[in-house]
Amino acid sequence: MTGYRTVLWDLDGTLVGLHQRTFQVLMPLGAAQAFRDLMPPRRFLRTLNGVLGVVRANDTEYTNTDLMIRLLAERMGIEQSLAARRLHRLAEIDFPRLRWCFSPQPQAVDTVNMLHAKDITQVVATNPLWPLSTVTTRLRWGGYEPEVFTFHTSGENMRSSKPRIEFYRELLERLGAEPGECVMIGNDAAKDAPAARIGIPVFLVGASESAVPSNCAQTGLVRTGDWRRLRAWLGIEEESCSSS
Repeated sequence: MTGYRTVLWDLDGTLVGLHQRTFQVLMPLGAAQAFRDLMPPRRFLRTLNGVLGVVRANDTEYTNTDLMIRLLAERMGIEQSLAARRLHRLAEIDFPRLRWCFSPQPQAVDTVNMLHAKDITQVVATNPLWPLSTVTTRLRWGGYEPEVFTFHTSGENMRSSKPRIEFYRELLERLGAEPGECVMIGNDAAKDAPAARIGIPVFLVGASESAVPSNCAQTGLVRTGDWRRLRAWLGIEEESCSSS
């Protein structure tokens, strides 16, 4: 792969390891705890699922976080300021308790460091449903300095989310970049491969070719493989071998 100036990184499962099944159970329970005095947990979880569904399809002028706060306040019958404070508590207090669900990915750290040494712009292109602090917290758990990445997608700065191609269009607009100047690296074929539909070459680490959606595979821009193959694709494998 040549000619790229910016690397877009998926976060969970790519830059950091994730015990996904455990996290998918514990994260909603933590959210229910943060709002437990305002709504019974089971009812809150149903409300949260409905809110997240609307946020994932966001087509308003509001950021994902603003829309989430508005919807939570409306559906719970509380003030937006209270919903905002509880969401902040969830991000700052309850979310960090889930640290053990995440683990460093040494090969990812090495690859980020190699690209940083070559002055390649790197961006965290995670699904922006939650506040920025949950992104930077996970990066630190993974062994990164958040400042290595010039931009982090989050609920506060994005109005669309994966797997919608609007997410990638919005991100390019924010970066002032063209599709051919970027590459997308992820591990989830359903959520990360759609970047190829707007002309961004994609590499999926640990994914199988058969998992790539047909409308993404047809672009000819999606590759799969392990970390060594990724570094070769990026043109930095030789440096990796000589430094080991």
